[in-house]
Amino acid sequence: MDALDPTEGEAEREMTDGYWSGPLPGALVEEWLSDKELYVEMRDGVRLSTDVHVPRGVAGPFPAVLVRTPYDKDVAEGIVRMRWVEFFLRQGYAVVVQNERGHFLSEGSFDDYLQGAGTDGFDTVEWIIRQSWSNGKVGTIGCSSSAEHQLPMAAGNHPAHAAMIPCASGTAVGDVDGNDTRGQFYRGGIPMLRLWAMWYGKLAVTERPVLPQPSTQDARQRLRTFFSMSARRGFVPDTVQKLKHLPSQDVLRQSGGPRTPFDKYITWTPADPGWDEVAHVGAGDHPRVPALHVNTWHDIGAGETARLFTYLQDLGVAEQHLIMGPGPHCLVWQDPPYLMTKADAKKLLGELSAIEIQDMPAPDLSKLRFGDLEAGDARYRGVDHGYPKLFLAWFERWLKGADNDTSAMPKVQAYVMNQGWVHGDRWPLPEVVETTYFLAPDPGARLRNQAGMLSTEAPGGEQADALVYDPSDPTPSLGGGCCAFAAALDQRPISVRRDVLVYSTPPLAKAVTVVGPITVELFVSSSARDTDFIVRLVDVHPDGKAINLADDGFRMRYRDGFDTKHLMRAGEIYRISLPNMVTGNCFRAGHRIRIEVSSSSFPNYERNLNTGGNNFDETEPVVAENTVHYGSVHPSRVVFPILPQRDA
Repeated sequence: MDALDPTEGEAEREMTDGYWSGPLPGALVEEWLSDKELYVEMRDGVRLSTDVHVPRGVAGPFPAVLVRTPYDKDVAEGIVRMRWVEFFLRQGYAVVVQNERGHFLSEGSFDDYLQGAGTDGFDTVEWIIRQSWSNGKVGTIGCSSSAEHQLPMAAGNHPAHAAMIPCASGTAVGDVDGNDTRGQFYRGGIPMLRLWAMWYGKLAVTERPVLPQPSTQDARQRLRTFFSMSARRGFVPDTVQKLKHLPSQDVLRQSGGPRTPFDKYITWTPADPGWDEVAHVGAGDHPRVPALHVNTWHDIGAGETARLFTYLQDLGVAEQHLIMGPGPHCLVWQDPPYLMTKADAKKLLGELSAIEIQDMPAPDLSKLRFGDLEAGDARYRGVDHGYPKLFLAWFERWLKGADNDTSAMPKVQAYVMNQGWVHGDRWPLPEVVETTYFLAPDPGARLRNQAGMLSTEAPGGEQADALVYDPSDPTPSLGGGCCAFAAALDQRPISVRRDVLVYSTPPLAKAVTVVGPITVELFVSSSARDTDFIVRLVDVHPDGKAINLADDGFRMRYRDGFDTKHLMRAGEIYRISLPNMVTGNCFRAGHRIRIEVSSSSFPNYERNLNTGGNNFDETEPVVAENTVHYGSVHPSRVVFPILPQRDA
């Protein structure tokens, strides 16, 4: 094969309509060399397990695609079972896959989330550009934790870090303007129990077996081939009874698992100074790496992704793009360049690793259904393999110098469910009109097992609706959270519970399109010293099917700030704001817009035991009567960003 000319195939790669509607670009490379279990040394002497794949039979040097991950390099989310590795190799890129410190065969300890993400990423880029096969440019890509480590790394602004594609990266977002979730650990000060008990208990432990020193590359390869690196008994997150264990600080200990960062995080408040040691991207960081910030509406970190983009936008950082599609966590990562078969796996990974590969088709994004939601055509630009085409075009531009239409892309591209793609130059979209829907009385609501209605007319008088919250029988979660594919489910089994208050519009006479962040303001009281309030946004179909779109929560002790603890006085009315919901949805004519209010969503959210104590170390709950007040004096309301009807 002749030397690889960077301009070869340029005609086929022009970003025309034919590029988007046609097949994936043809392969430039058919063979490559893989060198696995290299140790790459960081500045503090810790060595990280690294695999390097370099095109063979063509002349370099090559740009590099780097994936840093806490997951199994062979078969995990990682790399979507090597499909993306092979995709970029065939397009003339070297691909480097590295386990983060404290994971698998990498040295070092994992004591905090994003441990060493900034400096280790910087040092790895420095190592890559010193290799003979490198052209001096590095792009990073990944989803979930393989995305989140890109953000602290980008804050270092290594000149060779030429572009990045973080997908579903909300856990890396810290104290940027309007974000108080500590990287998704909280909603309104309530720990997100199911997600983090699962993730830490199953995937990210501090205590682990370590290799005897010194070890050799050959020895590490043999151990990786012989032993399953990812078979861990761990904590089973979907066993609700385990999650119900009290005290909540022992929820992992009761399974006998090893120590994890979760053990300390669950005991912290959102203002604990320990959070400042976690390498979240915050208000003091100025990452300037060109980036595609990609996420989906039903991802638990959708709001964090959008708020980070707004922060970078307001800083004036160039070449930042926000792409919000439909679907659950990391759906865009399931638009694979090709289907990995066991034969492919055997060729790439060897006989033993191939056993773990399943011949499973990816979801059909052209007619996506997840849970009970039919999302329609979820493909990027409505074309087959739209996301791989986009990701390749982005790297072709920044790592190979190609002149393509990614330079003219809108800064914001959002898929509006039930409508289609819309775009703009800023987020939130400048055209949206903030529109207030008030909680209001409805004489017929009780007949429909509801509390009241949502109305654009401010109500007169005063009304109050109460619910009884018993932590021993909490309102269960149904959908939402992370990271199940069935994130959107019919909420009717929840809506009929006595501990849920339901407020709906009448059937809409015309469609209402909501795109952007949503704020809920409630006036509430309680018989308890402390309690929680959970809100859920629901799209109610004419047949009664009620699909969850987003949710948020608030722990009352933090109403005056996360750095203070103010308990409630029985019967006193307080105002709270819940700002974390975001969506892109067209509520069609005949549908209803619904807000549901409860005091728990278990196990997605940790239960409040209502005592006013630490909560994490308590075992005896208190039943609370919680009340929502609304009317002219206490105008509880929802503020929606409504997009005027326009062509998609």
